[in-house]
Amino acid sequence: MKGRRASILLAIAALGATISAAPAHAQQVHDVFARGCGDDDGVDRCDDDVQARMRAQYGIAAATDLLDADVTARRAMFVDGYGHDIAAVVFRREPGRMPLVEVFIPAPAEADQPNILRAMVDDATWSEVLARSAHFDQRLAREVPTANGAGESGLASMCLHAWFVVVDAVDAPRVSPTIMAGTGTIDEERDPTLPVDPPMVEGAIRSDAEGACANGLAMDYAFALADIAHQSLPQCSTLSMDHFRTRANLLAACRRLKGDRLVAGEAQGEIAELQRLLRLEWGGQSSQELQLQFLFVGYGDERLKLLRKALDGGYLTLTSFVGIDADHAEAHGQIAYTDEDGLPVQVADIKLAMLRQGGEFRIDTVAVTGRRAFDPE
Repeated sequence: MKGRRASILLAIAALGATISAAPAHAQQVHDVFARGCGDDDGVDRCDDDVQARMRAQYGIAAATDLLDADVTARRAMFVDGYGHDIAAVVFRREPGRMPLVEVFIPAPAEADQPNILRAMVDDATWSEVLARSAHFDQRLAREVPTANGAGESGLASMCLHAWFVVVDAVDAPRVSPTIMAGTGTIDEERDPTLPVDPPMVEGAIRSDAEGACANGLAMDYAFALADIAHQSLPQCSTLSMDHFRTRANLLAACRRLKGDRLVAGEAQGEIAELQRLLRLEWGGQSSQELQLQFLFVGYGDERLKLLRKALDGGYLTLTSFVGIDADHAEAHGQIAYTDEDGLPVQVADIKLAMLRQGGEFRIDTVAVTGRRAFDPE
């Protein structure tokens, strides 16, 4: 399913131990997965309190609050196959305003607000968002466990590193589409000088929490929202899916871009190639010297030596990208220095200044701070 789940179906004739013999915690974890609510860490993503914490870290309102404000919305919160919260994609329409698409990432709300990722969407896009949500909360026959004569399923499913989504649909009250022609108040004498008092369709909320292994409709709709969001956000157009596992990962990365996002996205692509080549070397494959030199401005061999000296055997991670202007960008991150067991003991901050050369960004200068003790917090 587009790389979002890895599942193995095992036919099991007999189980080596019964559920009743399992410890209490193991029983609880089993129940979470049996209900289709567990992420990779066994966190119950169907739980109201858990979902409230998810919304809090994204800074988005409860569905009931949106309904009270007469907001119509479609949104999805994404959890990756390792239990990490990745992004929230929100389409919403407030009374008297154009519909919007927004992307949120887990972050302290106050400091990161200026970097908000948002765009207005046109009528065709909004209509598609609504139309494709018609059935996401319905359960398919394949999601319902089947039982044998003994009341037990003859086929057990083991799902590995499945993504999880929480999807909400909020519909504000609307005038009934079946209103008949006429003026005045319903069931009273018609007076053409009075406004129509139309019947209303009550507001409603629909929600579903679903893992990829359920093979249901909510997962497909959530990633459809991510696809539509990407198409509607020109700020993200220079990011390539070649560097991301899913569209949700791409949108989260776009949300983190700073300054001119189009420039920062170009720079991110070049840095992704740098990190790929370095991983090949760290993994024991042959030297990537020539390919790495090509990623630097001018005399690439000398500039690459400066980077290798700064790395000094450490592991490079670059996660923040800033578009300075059309021809300049920066990449920020850390170098982790490990002990003999491969555990980080020291870190240093690193900044790569980038310059456009021959139409593409290349690494210009490398700046590294002094090392400090690694703090796991």
